Amino acid sequence: MQPARRKSDVRVCHFTRGRIRLRAFRMTEEDAGLLRDRLTRLDRLRDVDIRPLTGSIILHYVPGHSDPRELVRSVAKELRSFRPTHPKKALSRAARRDEPARGLSLSTVPFFFQLVVLLFVTGFLTFALIRKFLLKSPLSETPFSITGGAALISALPLLTHTVRETRVRRGFNIYLFLSGACLMAIFMGEALTAMEILWVTGLSIVLEDYVADRSRRAIRETLQVIVRSAFVLVDGTEVEIPVEKIARGDIVVVRAGERIPVDGTVMEGEALVDEAFITGRAEPAHRKKGDTLYAGTLLQQGLLRIRADRVGEETYLNRMIRLVEDSLANRAPAEQRADVLASRLLLMGTVATIGTFLITRQAMKALTVLLISACPCATVMAASTAISASLANAARHRVFVKGGLYLERFNAADCFCFDKTGTVTRETPQVTAVIGPGGRKGTGRILALAATAEFHNPHPLARAIVDEALHAGIEPSPDGVSQFILGRGVRTEAGRETILVGSGLFMNESGVDITRFARAARGLNAEGKTAIYVARNAQAQGLLGISNSPRVGMKDVLDWLRTDGVDRLVLVTGDTEQVTRPLGERLGFDRVLPSLLPEDKAGEIERLRSEGRIVVMVGDGINDALALSGADIGVAMGAGGAETAMEAADITLADSDLRRLILLRQVSRQTLRVIEQNHWLAVSTNLVGIAGGIFGNLAPIAGGILHIIHTMGIMLNSSRLLRWEPDPSRHSPQR
Repeated sequence: MQPARRKSDVRVCHFTRGRIRLRAFRMTEEDAGLLRDRLTRLDRLRDVDIRPLTGSIILHYVPGHSDPRELVRSVAKELRSFRPTHPKKALSRAARRDEPARGLSLSTVPFFFQLVVLLFVTGFLTFALIRKFLLKSPLSETPFSITGGAALISALPLLTHTVRETRVRRGFNIYLFLSGACLMAIFMGEALTAMEILWVTGLSIVLEDYVADRSRRAIRETLQVIVRSAFVLVDGTEVEIPVEKIARGDIVVVRAGERIPVDGTVMEGEALVDEAFITGRAEPAHRKKGDTLYAGTLLQQGLLRIRADRVGEETYLNRMIRLVEDSLANRAPAEQRADVLASRLLLMGTVATIGTFLITRQAMKALTVLLISACPCATVMAASTAISASLANAARHRVFVKGGLYLERFNAADCFCFDKTGTVTRETPQVTAVIGPGGRKGTGRILALAATAEFHNPHPLARAIVDEALHAGIEPSPDGVSQFILGRGVRTEAGRETILVGSGLFMNESGVDITRFARAARGLNAEGKTAIYVARNAQAQGLLGISNSPRVGMKDVLDWLRTDGVDRLVLVTGDTEQVTRPLGERLGFDRVLPSLLPEDKAGEIERLRSEGRIVVMVGDGINDALALSGADIGVAMGAGGAETAMEAADITLADSDLRRLILLRQVSRQTLRVIEQNHWLAVSTNLVGIAGGIFGNLAPIAGGILHIIHTMGIMLNSSRLLRWEPDPSRHSPQR
């Protein structure tokens, strides 16, 4: 990536009212901090969130008080004058995706070098202890001795990072304290104590890296399926090529027993496909021409020729992997509180160290206090390691959270809003009635018109219409040019015909007289079916009745949420009241809000938030994107859901099992419990150690051992979350 491109290439990836997501360039955490400080000074900007791994810049502004275009121009101007301090390092780090979300990290020092320093310090300390206790020939620890020189060289990475960290985040910080403690120990003739500080710090960083790496490995083991090669049709001949060389538009041939290497559309053949890996469904799905398939799924019986629509990193599976790995960099409030607690412990340790020396005039006691208080590593890691492990646990259960922020807030949510079609109801509705001008006769033409108009529409209702036409032996024309009007319908130009398919409101806005079908529409609504009108060249042609049954276990999910402290359950939908009201009452929703356009849904979400509620919005379609981005937490359905919805959401369910919401509440709650346990362990042992040092009951080496024990304890306690399972009696979803 060239610097010139980084200065000018600012792309708007997603835009909703009050929120703009830009894509700039990858950067280090240090550069992200500098850039965030500059952008927060822009006028009328409420908040800025920067994701250094992906180069995303998320702007939150007050609608009506800020011009989005002017904000984007201002950000672009700032970026043109911004000089990254480590452009090459930013690119290589982002490419490797090896930067864990942690509170304590020498992020400007390569991990391999940190490990080498740790091994060197470990070896030197072992040698020194053998000399001191076994050979009774202790080493000199003066600043100009070999031990002093070794300690000073070992401290160089920490000192270098301290200078950079202090420049980015001005003020007193953990690195400044650690560096000061090391230098003080070296120049007071206690070089081994300085090396002990470095050893505990290095071990803490390596252990935290280990937990974060285990989290990433758990995610990849759950999601990654290795397909090394595939057969592609080239001039009518099957040629085996590496998967990475498959291009979009290639025709891939997959046989029984093989995994599908791309996201694509079936062009020829029929087969049974095991999609449990993606959707969670136990039984194999029957796939035929026109159906969508996902990379990583297993073809059990049959043979398919598949057009590659998404390849490599673009596949649904790889996007989910990236989403969760990037989430490790999104810090939660609990992690920020841990930083605050660590800062307070540092201040307390500084006072205790100085006070001990002034009162006792004994350097050893002061150094013992210093050794313990100078390493609040475990306190900093108490939250970050627990959240990293929980994100991996959620991913193992097919729940992909974009960061610890949303994992923590999910447990506190007291209001859940659900879209209807494809969310509360099954994603595969069925056409159960086709009504023409003469009643239910001569309906083939109506179905053909509707299927042609909806052929390229991913909405569940559209797919139901196309599937019904194919089942009836009607081949829709794929050549129409369609315009999708969110929440209303679709307008398609097919040859000389203009076809409209949608709601009664859409027809009225388009000047189509639907009076003669009004009675039939009321009859369909009374049966709990959605009435979809079909018009050609501004003339109403007929009516389709589509029914959606609730998802399995939907009522159980709502009942569980209510018993878990959620006091407001709302159904928000663009469907009519006649269809929606009976469904909402049957499932036990507190409120049913029908006939809402996308902006109306977002308005209802904002109104609920203005009441002081923490709102979760669950949806799957393009028309839910505004509401998803406007909620405190947006939850999108994964496979089968719209990509726009997944981009706007904070949490993605890989399948359509809404019982995953129950699991996520339990994981969130357990994470907070573990963080609390970690904090108590870290703080209590620090206080005991400081007290022991002040009263002379704890030598420096014993203080170091105490610190090692509680750091290891926190690592082990957080690691439990990697394999923690919810209580089955609490209705957790089947894996």
